[in-house]
Amino acid sequence: MKQYGTPAILLGLASSLLLLACTPKTPQVAAEDIRIAKLEPLAVSGPDRNIEKVRVVKSSEPDYVPEPVAQALLAQLKQWPKTGAELGSALNTCSAQLAVKQLGDKSACREAMGEDEETACHKQHGYGRKTVGQALMADHRDLNGDGVKDYIISDRYYCQALSANQGAVYFVMLSQPKGGYQLAFADWAAPTLYAVDAKVDGKAVLVERIAKLDGATTRILNLVDAKYVRKSCLFQDEHGYSACPL
Repeated sequence: MKQYGTPAILLGLASSLLLLACTPKTPQVAAEDIRIAKLEPLAVSGPDRNIEKVRVVKSSEPDYVPEPVAQALLAQLKQWPKTGAELGSALNTCSAQLAVKQLGDKSACREAMGEDEETACHKQHGYGRKTVGQALMADHRDLNGDGVKDYIISDRYYCQALSANQGAVYFVMLSQPKGGYQLAFADWAAPTLYAVDAKVDGKAVLVERIAKLDGATTRILNLVDAKYVRKSCLFQDEHGYSACPL
């Protein structure tokens, strides 16, 4: 029988340790994150926007976004990092297009040819400038724990400028101690962004979720320094839960 000496054993051990060191490690998924990922959305306050037809939304409707809140959102997007200017421009475009649809034959832009000419005409006549809230809908609930209902806002009609590629834009506006609302989240997100029955330091947890053919991705958002930030990402498939990039 062939004998292996100490040098061979040490070499084999070193090789094994090197292999382990070079093997990618799968990040552990926290049990609390899995619990949150399994939670159902809290009931939203408005109807499924897929069935909505272009119309005038009344202030008595539960998913109504008041115009002062919509205007504050639009103004604050100018200061939002990275995507704020682009999102603000898209929101203006969608609001103008909606206003023109509601006007129908009364629109001065019905003869406009091409996107550039149409956009210039909308801007010239100020269409949609004062009715931004009509292009939006919201889940209206207290998120920051101050007893005042806040807004998880999305576009009402899946306007192409805001929603595309099976995704959607979401905004979160939080009530402030001295009145008014402050922008706490603005981004192209998964098809759904919703609140769940979970809190961190008394603040509601939000969840982004996107279903795929091979599983589902869930991103968990916490309120940190008055902004909702993505804290963790989980991917679920037939093998269970694993971590994924934020």
